[in-house]
Amino acid sequence: MKVVILGGGIAGLCMGIYLHQHDIEVIVNERQIFSAVGGHAFLMHHDGITVLNELAIESKTPLPGKPVHTFILRDAEGLIQNEKTLEDWQCFKRTDLLACLNQFLPVSRLKNNRVFSHFVYEADQIVAAAFSNGEVEYGDVFIGADGANSIVRQQLFGEVKFEPGKVKEVVGIIQHAELAESLQGRFTKFQQKDQGLSFGLIPTSATELVWFMQYDPLLADIPEAMNIRNSEQYHEQLRQLCFNLLKDFPAEVQEVLGANDFRTSYIWNTRDFDLLPGFHYQNVVLIGDAAHVALPFTSAGTTNAMLDAKTLSHCLLNYTDLNDSFLAYYQLRAESIKAHVNLGRALRDSFLDPTSIGVIPLISNVLK
Repeated sequence: MKVVILGGGIAGLCMGIYLHQHDIEVIVNERQIFSAVGGHAFLMHHDGITVLNELAIESKTPLPGKPVHTFILRDAEGLIQNEKTLEDWQCFKRTDLLACLNQFLPVSRLKNNRVFSHFVYEADQIVAAAFSNGEVEYGDVFIGADGANSIVRQQLFGEVKFEPGKVKEVVGIIQHAELAESLQGRFTKFQQKDQGLSFGLIPTSATELVWFMQYDPLLADIPEAMNIRNSEQYHEQLRQLCFNLLKDFPAEVQEVLGANDFRTSYIWNTRDFDLLPGFHYQNVVLIGDAAHVALPFTSAGTTNAMLDAKTLSHCLLNYTDLNDSFLAYYQLRAESIKAHVNLGRALRDSFLDPTSIGVIPLISNVLK
């Protein structure tokens, strides 16, 4: 059996590593050459960390990630409203995790500069994936891991109906050794009590922090006409948006904004879609954001992508019939995915219309 994976992000790489560990011929196809520059960070709980340890079992490469042992919720004046001990959570910078995963696969299994174009059919059966550079990869099984805007998914199921997340998020990274040292091991979030506005801060190293601002765009926003990431006007509008919305937040928030280079920041328009009726068509199957997208409040996106890879690889190895393996994969993952979509929407609604403080946007002790 030869497996062709379309997309070399976290989901695609995890899938490729699992199959390679079990001597399955696999090719991971990625649209660009990986570069460990920039990128945001995310939280990962026990399930995702377990997968990462399984992937690294045959490697001496040190794993990335910084332990996060405490979540602290403060109000917009800086007063602590809630504090929670986190069991087995870590913060990962996306580029660090990708760099690590890339080392777990032989170079011969990774193909860059391959933008998926379409499937090649013979006698109404999918036999190959064609790429925009003219290259073609034949295989027996094809796995779509090409993200939320998946071309594979579109070709299998048509356009999905994305539901607007109603919340936007600005993400940035700063170097600030003093502040990073004082916040080690802690995820700190400042939340306004009466409207949808928050600011989060997580150290990713001894000197670096990732920050985010979640906001209701009805409060203020950048006009769509100006939302061109590479323009100086956009960067200045983004800086003004953050400073204006967060003007009443504590001094450490102002310090972070003052140290931030807004040329490396961006606005993320959150969104999701309902659970698909299935994740496969013929010999093609979806994983990660290509299969499902949940809102960021659950902090579960990356973990779910890694669990998809683990579950699907297990099904492919344990079922002789390909269709049975895909059906089993969907049955094992669908309920959890649907629950995370619903949880994300509930947390979003609470964020936009807070009737009380203390809503913790983490899945710990909520879903497993």
